[in-house]
Amino acid sequence: MATDQQLNQKFYDELSGDYHLLFTNWDEAMQQQARTLDQLIQKYATGKTETLLDCACGIGTQALGLAQSGYNTTATDLSPKAIERAQQEAQKRQVQNISFATADFTRLETSVKGTFDIVIACDNALPHLLTDEVMSQALKSIASKINPGGLFLASIRDYDALLNTRPTSTLPVVNDNAGSRSIAFQVWDWITPSTYTVNHFTLKGQGANYDTRLRQTTYRAYQRATLSLLMTACGFKAIHWLLPAASGYYQPIVIAHKS
Repeated sequence: MATDQQLNQKFYDELSGDYHLLFTNWDEAMQQQARTLDQLIQKYATGKTETLLDCACGIGTQALGLAQSGYNTTATDLSPKAIERAQQEAQKRQVQNISFATADFTRLETSVKGTFDIVIACDNALPHLLTDEVMSQALKSIASKINPGGLFLASIRDYDALLNTRPTSTLPVVNDNAGSRSIAFQVWDWITPSTYTVNHFTLKGQGANYDTRLRQTTYRAYQRATLSLLMTACGFKAIHWLLPAASGYYQPIVIAHKS
């Protein structure tokens, strides 16, 4: 039977070619997110802000924009296909100060060299880890890559709110391009009160003819207090949550410093 990490890799390998379809304009979203994250880093960092590790970079949604903003960026991900796509996107945009590698963020201490002023993990990456034990392993691994006093920043869905309603779907994202249309949406199957399977559908075509792709992955709906307790136990301090209304980012953000 495949492990959770193998299933997560499969999900993102399969999604890598279509990931940009989660956005109405991926390039615009990339630049907007970079501006917002840069402002937050500069506001909350207490030390240097030169080197940055994006340990869940996907196809580069945050890493590319932050590299373009001047951070010396290392971008890693569990999915080799996502890393391949991110490298292609960096070459297309002639982004110079970024390097890529395949790495599992629960084992960064053995797969990524050096330490960094900032480590980030955005786009709801952490909740793929379904138990306190595996989450703690990841948080300790992430902490091992942060310089003393350095900054950790992550974003997750607003599970404090979502657990009140346990939604079963997301709104579709529709993109039209040269006579072809893509539609991306998710259907959620709640397995337990706090875990759910995402059925991610991508439809591409025109008229009455559409090709449909389904990819599946599982998340745990971590409440902010739970994640804060785990972060504290794993060596983080000054843990601070920012909701979208305060940060300008599309998901709740947690910011913390390495003890």
